[in-house]
Amino acid sequence: MHVLVVLALYALLRLGIWQWGRGAQTGSIRNYSYGLEWWAFLALTLAGWTKFCLDETAPAVAPPVRTPAPPLPVVKTVREDDDPELAAWNARFAELARRDSSA
Repeated sequence: MHVLVVLALYALLRLGIWQWGRGAQTGSIRNYSYGLEWWAFLALTLAGWTKFCLDETAPAVAPPVRTPAPPLPVVKTVREDDDPELAAWNARFAELARRDSSA
């Protein structure tokens, strides 16, 4: 793998030099920009290869230990006898459900 990357880096360097030389011959900004583009590819390849090598040599990291979630708070249930407003809502919904089932 490393040999292929070194060959690719060399090829990208040579292509950039060749394209830059073409720009000098023709005076074309397009050739100069292509020369810079080859060198940008070289830089990206070098950065990727460096990251790959660093990732491969880094020590393995153990996955984080998960702690259980705290228990949910206990919610006091409200009965219809305790809350007249809740009883009214439930009666209204019961009436609507009865109408839907009869229709």
